Amino acid sequence: MLPGGRINYFEDSLNAIKREIKEELGYNLDFKFSSLQEIFIKKENKQIMQYCFCYKSIYKEEIKEEIFKSLDDENQYFYWVDIDKLNSYNIIPKSNLKLINKDINHIIDKENDYE
Repeated sequence: MLPGGRINYFEDSLNAIKREIKEELGYNLDFKFSSLQEIFIKKENKQIMQYCFCYKSIYKEEIKEEIFKSLDDENQYFYWVDIDKLNSYNIIPKSNLKLINKDINHIIDKENDYE
């Protein structure tokens, strides 16, 4: 999964992604709104509708570690990967690949391929 999290009450999505990336990765980055994802999930006899506000950012500094631990969850790790090899990873949800590789601004994901 990509880094991110939940929006706090009275927090807009741009400030939420800035806060989440700072909390999880320790980075202060500039972001540009990329897209909106509407994701429909069926899990454990529950039907869930999730809205994802997606932002893109360019990290311009030197990459010192290819694998690093999340700052707010010691059981979560993040990896720098070659963008040209994304298809070799199990990206969840699959529609994230479309967001990364194409200029799409609205995705409705009904694949339910999340396990």
